[in-house]
Amino acid sequence: MTITTRSIAQHESEWIYSTFLTKQLNLSCLNDYIHQIPHVPLIVELYIFLCGYAFNPTMVPLWLGLVNILTRTGLSDNRVAKFSGTAINEQWGKLLLTIDSNKRGHMNMTFYLATVLITLIFTELGKASYATTRPKIPTTGYATILNTDDDNDNPIKWKRRFGSLVASLKSKHSFPSGDSSQAMNLCLFFLRYVPTTSTSSAAMIHLGSHAIPVRDVALFSLFLPGVVFARVFYLCHWIEDCIGGVSLSLLIHWLIIPILRENIVDLARSLNLI
Repeated sequence: MTITTRSIAQHESEWIYSTFLTKQLNLSCLNDYIHQIPHVPLIVELYIFLCGYAFNPTMVPLWLGLVNILTRTGLSDNRVAKFSGTAINEQWGKLLLTIDSNKRGHMNMTFYLATVLITLIFTELGKASYATTRPKIPTTGYATILNTDDDNDNPIKWKRRFGSLVASLKSKHSFPSGDSSQAMNLCLFFLRYVPTTSTSSAAMIHLGSHAIPVRDVALFSLFLPGVVFARVFYLCHWIEDCIGGVSLSLLIHWLIIPILRENIVDLARSLNLI
């Protein structure tokens, strides 16, 4: 047998999966290829699992705590915050420096939580609007016999060691991918609003007038692709869902998050925090 989540014709019968992008990049076949990967070494799957599970609702407190800690340790009263170098980011850092040192982390943590909720609302609205079908999990679960050779002596095992964990608490519909949108939201938030804890040249990558922390480069080059791959690898999503989720988060950070930021500033002023 093979792991058939559904045929290409069935997949492309939903219009969101029959676009120019899907057909030109042959994403239907790529989806099938990733779904068919029998298994990977444990150490590799641990990395895939950690990326795929990173935005399970149970992980939200971890990210909130990390934003809190990095904001407090990355800011001090005697220096300007070091972000990626844009005027908006430097302005946000200077604003945080006007807040009591014990409240800066809470301010940024509240801001991040608001971006998480906004992203969640828009992804769930998208899922409800498009009502697309998720990949089908095999009837045998996340471990089965993929096929056998001619002598039936060497069965090829298909398994996803952490499939049940990664797929827990997922919603009914597929497009856009909520985990991919949250991953992009985290990467953008860290890039723009969470200061780096080091100003040494070894911890920064300089691109023209911008100095980008190695931390943020790692998030965009290792973590974000890992989340996208994991969501497809564990049969939670199609590649198109992940592209949609990342694109949605970019749009939110372009159009909505700046407005949200100003509202949070106004709220902090009304509470005499700044």
